[in-house]
Amino acid sequence: MALTLIATAAALVGAALYAISTALLHRSAGLVAQATGGRGMARFVARTSVHPLWLLGMLGQLFGFGLHALALHDGPLTLVQPLMVTEVVFALPLRHLLEGRRPRNSELAWAALLCTGLATFLVVATSAEGPGRAPDALPTFVAVLTIGGGMGLCTFLGRSAKGNWAAAALAVGAGLGFAGTAGALKQVTTELGHGVGAVFLDWPVYAVAVGGAAGMLLTQLAFKAAPLRASLPAMATVDTVASLVLGVTVFDEPFRVTPLALFGEVTGLVVVVLGLALLTGGEGPAAPANGPAGGTAGAPGRPAELVGGDVA
Repeated sequence: MALTLIATAAALVGAALYAISTALLHRSAGLVAQATGGRGMARFVARTSVHPLWLLGMLGQLFGFGLHALALHDGPLTLVQPLMVTEVVFALPLRHLLEGRRPRNSELAWAALLCTGLATFLVVATSAEGPGRAPDALPTFVAVLTIGGGMGLCTFLGRSAKGNWAAAALAVGAGLGFAGTAGALKQVTTELGHGVGAVFLDWPVYAVAVGGAAGMLLTQLAFKAAPLRASLPAMATVDTVASLVLGVTVFDEPFRVTPLALFGEVTGLVVVVLGLALLTGGEGPAAPANGPAGGTAGAPGRPAELVGGDVA
């Protein structure tokens, strides 16, 4: 029980740090897209990697990553990854703090709806049985191929489409990448018990590096393609569902699968997705490639929105 509480606390604080960094990364994507005028992915990536807001965002990601790793070490994947969805709820006060205004009643209601759905899901899904076991070889191999192939397909579809469809496809790929990274990170934290050297002799640590970098790239491209409402719900949903599948099939983590439990789990997850969609649904249109982001970001007397704002 104590370890579960530590995992829960670490996941929630990590989600808060991820919320701050996501705000900075989203703002960076909008400013760089505006500055480069949409002239090629290589130029966008190069300019983004040296942008001050991107660097600050990555620092937040680093600290959030450390807490995420602690949570995965002490808790199951099926608990930790759904808790990371609270990043959106933490982003709400940050957004309004930056704007100097109070949140609308509707936004508070959507945040409460999201938290209710998440709590329902976790209470119904979390079993009182023991923790999962070491990862099984065959399911791990299948999971790596599936996630890698899915990310490649989503990248192709995202680069072939435009606007909201592109953002959604790229977000699905990012969600797959983050779920796979979390699974690999959980294994890395276990291997740390055998010494730091043992970590670098096995593949999970390299999967964390590659999967995390690919997920971040797809996230930035999704942010560039359209407002958050087109990408964040899909990203969070795929991350959560894929993590549940990995936890049950690869790590043998306990998960209730009775008909009544499945009904409660699906209902809770649907409520979470609905809350995400409503919380990120009040944004303006995507930023034009050669004009002000959303036409109003950074306008005199109105701070640019960092989360769920006009910057695409």
